[in-house]
Amino acid sequence: MKHFIKLTAALFTLIALSGCWDAKEIERLSFARGLAIDETSDHQYKLTYQNLLPQSENSQASGRPAFVNVTSRGDTILEAVSDISLKDPPVYSDHLKVLIFSDKLLADQNILQMMNHFIRDDELRRSSYIFAARGKASDILTEPTPNQQLPMPAEKLIELTNNGGYNGKILKPLRIGRASVYCHNKLSFLIQAVVNKNGKTVYDGAAIIKNGKYNRLAGFLSAYETQSLNWLMGTIEGGVLPAEIEQRPITFEIKKSKSNITPHLKNGKLSFHVAVKTKGLLSENQSTAEDSFDNRYLDRLERIFEKKLKSDVKEVIAKLQGQYEVDPVFFSESVRIHYPDYWKKVKHHWDKTFSEAAFDYDISLQIVNFGMMGR
Repeated sequence: MKHFIKLTAALFTLIALSGCWDAKEIERLSFARGLAIDETSDHQYKLTYQNLLPQSENSQASGRPAFVNVTSRGDTILEAVSDISLKDPPVYSDHLKVLIFSDKLLADQNILQMMNHFIRDDELRRSSYIFAARGKASDILTEPTPNQQLPMPAEKLIELTNNGGYNGKILKPLRIGRASVYCHNKLSFLIQAVVNKNGKTVYDGAAIIKNGKYNRLAGFLSAYETQSLNWLMGTIEGGVLPAEIEQRPITFEIKKSKSNITPHLKNGKLSFHVAVKTKGLLSENQSTAEDSFDNRYLDRLERIFEKKLKSDVKEVIAKLQGQYEVDPVFFSESVRIHYPDYWKKVKHHWDKTFSEAAFDYDISLQIVNFGMMGR
């Protein structure tokens, strides 16, 4: 009996040491970092995965690229994912951080339906970033070259999300989980737009996804218009505001900014009061008449910058209200909080209500420093 017990214990020990039941052989997996999704001429999905390649000292010395692009097509996204295994190792999505949709696909199809597989997939993290390509999404994930020196495009997209403190034209990163919440709550929203310029990936404004049963691309905002919206919503962390004095360039550099949006309801008419307060530097002044040691001169510059910013903000709001009739920056949330009964009446046709709302602005810019040169 003791011999039988020892034999049984040894058998279970061998089973336990044989490895995990769900283990995957690393050599047979493709570790995806980026995925571009396009629509073909025959209305199939075209997937372009950008996968990491295992690197060794020998592969680095030989100039072997650190990544490879793999493409596949299918009538559904999952079919295209599955068919990769017909010619390449199966895709492992645990490390997938970037999803890029082409503008054509976003205009033709519901983004929530396209995200369906990725939201259901328990391997894919809901923290993966979403981008909208101007043109083909596959153009963003450029192919590796021999002796590749440039960073992996999918990795570069992730790194650029950290540059908001240097440039106000960058949106806060949008993750797939948050985009799903917006769609389910019938909210319009913005996606960071990207474009391939001369072989390099560049952040280029924002794509507007309009709510409703379609959740499709309504159009794009330029990079400069995106900065104006960031300023308006209080999400701007850095960047510059160019203007002119006596036909000579001047530049205000943002250091600290906050905004406050207050809705008002009077006689059934909705309006918004937007207050923006910003402190920053006079970082460039090409005027030959500069005298920044004089407070009156600085006051004059502040008024110029305030007028410029007010004009920029009014222009982008007019575009959202007039051209697109859409609220992608959640003015609706302040109405829901301040006027819950009114919100219940207008929430099902909020975009139309938003497009008819009045706006007034209180813009304040303060120059706290003008650097090492004042004349």
